[in-house]
Amino acid sequence: METRRLQYFVQIVDAGSINRAAAVTGIAQPALSQQLAILENELKVLLLDRSPAGVVPTKAGRRLYMRAQVILRQVGSLKLELNEAADAIAGVVALGLPPSHGASIGNVLLARVRADYPRLRLQIIEDGSAGLASRLRAGLLDLAVSPVRIADLELDEKVLLEEELFLVSAAPLPPMHNDLAQLAALPWIVTASANAIRGQLSAIFTQADIEPNIVAEINSLPMVIRAVQQGLGVTLLPLAAIGEALAAGTVVVSQFVQPSPRRTIRLYLRRDRSTSPAERAVHELLLEIGEALRLSVGLKDSDIGPRGTDS
Repeated sequence: METRRLQYFVQIVDAGSINRAAAVTGIAQPALSQQLAILENELKVLLLDRSPAGVVPTKAGRRLYMRAQVILRQVGSLKLELNEAADAIAGVVALGLPPSHGASIGNVLLARVRADYPRLRLQIIEDGSAGLASRLRAGLLDLAVSPVRIADLELDEKVLLEEELFLVSAAPLPPMHNDLAQLAALPWIVTASANAIRGQLSAIFTQADIEPNIVAEINSLPMVIRAVQQGLGVTLLPLAAIGEALAAGTVVVSQFVQPSPRRTIRLYLRRDRSTSPAERAVHELLLEIGEALRLSVGLKDSDIGPRGTDS
């Protein structure tokens, strides 16, 4: 089985159509179809269900798609490693991040990798906690930073940092003094899918038997922040997620309730196989970044209003 055929198969599944995959790869559609047929003949299984609307993977195709992505990444990493000097750190490392930490961790890590390990190719995938856990278990990620604990004996777990969650709004809010009824009446913008922050928000209001006024459910952090900046509602986020908006003065933060809700961010590393030097290097950099974030105050106490009011 040739890895190029696996690559073609992955591209076809991603495109959802052989014709679209042919346009992306620059390979003629008949030639791409022939490569797919050879792969199916080699494996003795049907990999795709065809229809006028396009193609979808069969059960066997879905399994191959997951495994093929791991194989292709490992082959690419091995090529980089073998082409470098024995003492050079090289290879491909796939890291999963929650959307809230793309800038505070992802961009900082990328800058460190480019400076310290120029031959290391970093792949950063943003996803929710459930998606990160699934990708990590499937071998599609080497490391993941997750706001939800992933129970798996095959993963090495380290606490990266703990962070407070703040009420974020476009303008200062009147004092609410832990009045959950007033807080629930605010126009809340939350994610449609379950995640650690929405879980904490729901738990606080559910415990008080109060239904929050949810005006929108948006599964896009940039859209949530833009909506808050426009004064369309409020949300609950860590400082790491709103650094640029906060610096620009387009949002303000307040303490939500006392005690303030917090969440633990953990770093996971796959240990069901030998860890490459490149993975270990990224792991160490992430621990350093986590320590720097823990030491970073982010805001002075005077910049944060107590429970629904900004200074």
